[in-house]
Amino acid sequence: MNHIEKYLRIAGLMLGLMAGILAVPAQTVAQSSPSVRLDFTGNYVATTCQLSGSPDMTETLPRVSTQSLATPGAVAGEKDFTITMQCPSNVTGARVYFESGPATDPVTGHLNPQTVSGVTSASNVQIRLANSDGTPIRVGDRSTMKIIPITSTDPTPATFFASYYSTGHATAGRVNTFVTYVLEVP
Repeated sequence: MNHIEKYLRIAGLMLGLMAGILAVPAQTVAQSSPSVRLDFTGNYVATTCQLSGSPDMTETLPRVSTQSLATPGAVAGEKDFTITMQCPSNVTGARVYFESGPATDPVTGHLNPQTVSGVTSASNVQIRLANSDGTPIRVGDRSTMKIIPITSTDPTPATFFASYYSTGHATAGRVNTFVTYVLEVP
C-alpha cells in the first residue's frame, strides 16, 4: 500500500503588534504643481503576547493511503497542534496569524510541498490548516483566522489542525512544507 508522510514545520516569530491607521487628506483638487503631498499617520501599540515554549515546532502528520486522497478536495490525516501564548492583563483576545510565504498556494491558501533533496515527494497534495472549530484557514488571510479569547494572564493554548488536502489523484511520497506565524493583538 502506498503511503504519504508529512512533516510540517511551523516557524514562529513573535513581534510587537502594529496597528496602523492611514489617513489621507480629503482634498480632491490637485494643485497645478507637479509635486503633490500625501500624508500618512499611524499608531504603534506596544501591547503584545509572549509565546510559551519554543516558537519553532515540527509536526508530523500520520501516514495515509493515496486512496484516501484520490479525488480533488479530499482531506485526510488530520492532526492537531497547539501554540501557547501568555498575554498581559489588558489583552482580551489575540490572533495567531499564519503569514503567506513561498510555500503558500495563492489560489487555495493551503501550503504547497517543498522539494527535499534525495527524497521522493508526493504530488497533488497540499497541507490545509484549520481553526480549532474546524473552519479552514487561508494562509495570509486574517479574516479566516479566529481571535482567541484571553481570560487571564495564565498561558492560553490556541489549537489548530493540519491535514492533507488533495488537488488531484495523489501519488506516494513525502510532503514537507512550512508556514511562519506571528501573534497579533487586534
